[in-house]
Amino acid sequence: MPKTILIFLFINISLVCYSQKTHTNYAQAFTKDKLTDSINNLLTQQSDFNELHNTLNLIRKSRKKLNKNYIPLLKEFALKSNKVAYQRGEMKAYDFIGLQYRYDENYDSAFYYHTQSLDLAIALNDSTQMFYNYNNLGQVFRMQDINTLAIDYFHKALETSNTVGNLRSSSYTMNTIGATLVVQKDYPRAMNYFKRSNEIAKYRNDKRTMAYNYGNMGEVFLLTEKPDSAMYYFEISRDLLIELKSDKGMGVAEHLIGEALFKLGDYEKAKEKFELALVYHIKDNSLRYQSLCNCFLGKIAIAQHDYFNAQKTLDKAKMQGIETNSQKNLVEVNNAYVELYKAQNQWKLVYESMKQSHKYQEKIINESNNKSIHALEIRYDTKEKEQKINLLSAENQIKNQRIILFLSLSIILLLTLSLILLLYYRFKKTNQQKQETLRQQLLRSQMNPHFLFNALGSIQNYMFNNHTKKAAGYLNNFASLTRAILEHSAVETVTLEDEIKALHNYIKLEQMRLQDSFIYTVNCDELLETDFIYIPPMLIQPFVENAIKHGLKSKESHGSLNIEIEDHKETLLVKITDNGEGFDETKAQNKEHKSMAMHIFNQRISLLRKSNYKKAGCKIESVKNQGTTVLLNIPIVN
Repeated sequence: MPKTILIFLFINISLVCYSQKTHTNYAQAFTKDKLTDSINNLLTQQSDFNELHNTLNLIRKSRKKLNKNYIPLLKEFALKSNKVAYQRGEMKAYDFIGLQYRYDENYDSAFYYHTQSLDLAIALNDSTQMFYNYNNLGQVFRMQDINTLAIDYFHKALETSNTVGNLRSSSYTMNTIGATLVVQKDYPRAMNYFKRSNEIAKYRNDKRTMAYNYGNMGEVFLLTEKPDSAMYYFEISRDLLIELKSDKGMGVAEHLIGEALFKLGDYEKAKEKFELALVYHIKDNSLRYQSLCNCFLGKIAIAQHDYFNAQKTLDKAKMQGIETNSQKNLVEVNNAYVELYKAQNQWKLVYESMKQSHKYQEKIINESNNKSIHALEIRYDTKEKEQKINLLSAENQIKNQRIILFLSLSIILLLTLSLILLLYYRFKKTNQQKQETLRQQLLRSQMNPHFLFNALGSIQNYMFNNHTKKAAGYLNNFASLTRAILEHSAVETVTLEDEIKALHNYIKLEQMRLQDSFIYTVNCDELLETDFIYIPPMLIQPFVENAIKHGLKSKESHGSLNIEIEDHKETLLVKITDNGEGFDETKAQNKEHKSMAMHIFNQRISLLRKSNYKKAGCKIESVKNQGTTVLLNIPIVN
């Protein structure tokens, strides 16, 4: 015991020495190494749980001074706690290791250690620690934009905190769930969680959480094009932060007020807010927010026709976006470049900026798809692990009930195994359905129109031939179509109205490419409420593409393409007719005419039929040298 006291005294003296600014860097480094050695010596001497608890607190308090030695020391502590059966200490150490890995953006390691801590928390029935673990696991996935899994863990954290009646934790978790739902564009549910969180925060007089909730509610209004309401909530949030004398969050608050003013068209005030926000972002060394701020300042300069400063500010935003590898910021910056170069009639630069924007948008979609696959794999592993925990609990319960008659024990065992099998097959079925959904999303991502670069080439020709008005018009069609495709590839359904708009933009671009060699019509049943009918996206376009590229390819003039949409109760009947060269279905060599559209359509229809849309399908009728008619049955999704 005296030796332990001496080591504690040495550590305290080391900590005091370390904090003195008069020491040299060499002396500070030496103190850090001595501190690490001293804590290691402590761990070799200790076995008492209270002493180990104090040592863990010492490691935590010294984490900044320990720097890279912090995680290795926590691992040593966990190992020692395991050897002496100090499970609570081991559990806490794993959680702290996971936290540090998350701060270092090492998310796989963070997930592993938070899960290790959770296993011990479940074994010890420690509800408070279970809340921390579930919440931390949710944050691990939220930081990676794997929001479906993040919400699952946040809900578990919320259930745990509600069970033990921890209002502070419940309020915090509700705010986090709401913020995650905003990323998923589920604004009504997000707003509901923010309001529930705020009610608890008001009851507890928790002004910090209230400030975050008001800021989040303002973001929802900003995203739903209600800048006046957004401004109201942003200013309440900002005033609460000022009352708390908290610089943390002020940069974001001023930035959001700037965005609301920008949408309201008050550019001078917006500029003041962004410049103020930039001061906070520079102080916090937040390059990602600095890039976004400079992007908005560039947009304001464009609106004020100050093209020199716009170029200068956007260039800075671009460099910061590249340095932080922020794909979303780079999309915003390149879109701003498009507006800048349009205003200066620099059409070649417009074209290059649009290409860059499209490239970054594709990266975002690909990363999202990869994260979705990763989320499915982790969810499967997590469910399997939870099933093993449930099975282990059941076996322990059986062992503790050996006094029960053999028949009763057999019945209980049989029921337990049956329940596990039922849960397993139910989970397997659910997982298969989710995999089918993911496959459908991935399939749609393959359908990004491969005519894009041809269209861009045609637009470029208009520019080079000085047809600037036509080029600008087709650029607008191209931008609208590209945006629609990117949005449609990320959702399960779209309105019929949006699908028809995308078709118009696509056909106009093809008319331009083929020098108006054909005319087209799109007729929709007058009784159809196109704004309220939802269908799977991008089912019609491949057949329209076939009609133009194959049916009308030999028509130098007088080509005709007609699209008719009729209501057939649970489905829409879409009739696509061209007056092209047609083909003979009995001859194998002509099957290439329809192979790509049919291949994509049949795969997607197969997935839809597995989701109970049995009537989905298509039929092709063609007459050589007279034309082709395609009849599509597209399901209306409830």
